[in-house]
Amino acid sequence: MVRPTNKETLPITQRMASSVRKHAAQSNLFSRILSTLRGRSIPSFLVNRAAANGLIREEVETALRQAKRWEHLPHIFSSIAGELHEKALYWDDLGLNPRAAAHYLQSSFWDFYAQLLILRDQDNRSLFYARCSRSYRHAAPHFEYAATAVEIPYQAGSLKGYLRLPVIEAHAQAPCVVIVNSVNSAKEELHYTENAFLKMGIATLSFDLPGFGESFDDHLDSGDFEILGNALYLFLNQHKEIDPERLALHGLGIGGALALTLVLLTPDRYQAVATLSAPYQLESTLERLLPAVRREALSLTDGAEDVLRGFATRMPRAADLRQLTCPLMAVGGGKDILAPASDTKSIYDLAGSVDKKLLFIPNASHGCYEMMPSLRYEIAQWIRQRV
Repeated sequence: MVRPTNKETLPITQRMASSVRKHAAQSNLFSRILSTLRGRSIPSFLVNRAAANGLIREEVETALRQAKRWEHLPHIFSSIAGELHEKALYWDDLGLNPRAAAHYLQSSFWDFYAQLLILRDQDNRSLFYARCSRSYRHAAPHFEYAATAVEIPYQAGSLKGYLRLPVIEAHAQAPCVVIVNSVNSAKEELHYTENAFLKMGIATLSFDLPGFGESFDDHLDSGDFEILGNALYLFLNQHKEIDPERLALHGLGIGGALALTLVLLTPDRYQAVATLSAPYQLESTLERLLPAVRREALSLTDGAEDVLRGFATRMPRAADLRQLTCPLMAVGGGKDILAPASDTKSIYDLAGSVDKKLLFIPNASHGCYEMMPSLRYEIAQWIRQRV
């Protein structure tokens, strides 16, 4: 996959100012000059997260500076996504697939963060995410490591995901890492996390948790983790390119705690597990943490809060973690207010694993996005040595 060069992205930045001015005029923005966004402040977490996951930091900061009210941001982000989508269609028509894919990918990211910023309008949120997933799907076959859209049979429906394979010899099998995302996110945001593993020769399976992304469906229950684990394992066993004896898990945020749960339920299936900013003992601290979660996670939907509350009762406890035997890597940040340093340290200390590693980053916040992309490659290398 060819990422846009500076020359390719420059017109986007220039057009951004035009989009902002147009939107501002429509909303009488300049008549209400404000020094901060009314009612909401933009956490640095947003910029770090977006930049770490594929957006260009300078463009995100430009968009944030131009907006004077929080509710303008989704439309500004979405207008940038729309321009990128149109340019991708242009390159598509010319048959320049790698260049089209680069623009589709950027469009997908802008739409993802546009919908993440929407506070109450679920209809618009759904529209923005629909284009996000559609753009990514257009780009998927043309990445350096192609992404194949998959459906993982689960209960009465299916979980939507992507399976990506590294370069392997004919008839060979690759190890695979299952990436378990956090709530209030979607598989498309994991693109560069997947790339780190693929470059190490490890296949990746990412998926939307029940109730999120394209797995949003009322009859999909997120509470039975044993069923979820079986669904993932059976799916991978159907693919001859995947070695079922060389599987690992990597979980982010709540997904980190879920990854630990899946390993504890079926310890013989996985050769390693790595957690990043995983919470511990969430049930006892949830009410205290929810205001911070809402602020740092930007727009936390009611569904996300329900999942948090439901999952909190099933979070691994001390007695459970002592049963953990597979290799463990626990990563956390010293400035993380959602999964504080003490949580990462507790997971590491309590785990019964003989082979375990604690990676603590004092100046990093939730997700340790300040340390990307080098941190991703360190995690991927650690897992590669064990599968």
